[in-house]
Amino acid sequence: MTKKQAQPKEEAAEPKSLDEMILNFPNGKYSAIPLAALWAKVLRRREEHRHLTANEILDLALKEVLSGEIDWKDVKKANAALPPETPTLAGLDDKSKK
Repeated sequence: MTKKQAQPKEEAAEPKSLDEMILNFPNGKYSAIPLAALWAKVLRRREEHRHLTANEILDLALKEVLSGEIDWKDVKKANAALPPETPTLAGLDDKSKK
């Protein structure tokens, strides 16, 4: 027993809750909301997120924004790279009624 067995230095970090992430957001919680809303629009238009519901997309967008993975530059770059959003049928019906 000359050496102790090495203990793992880091245990798996517990994921923070959304409430904690909002309160600790460095740029202020009120600037995170419009950023997350725009990022959710970008995510919704991506093909790999087509199977997600609106609530799941919002959760994903909030987590990515609040964790610091996404900022305004990323949203603007991603929004410019994606094709424009196609209009819905509800928007077409309003034009035909005029």
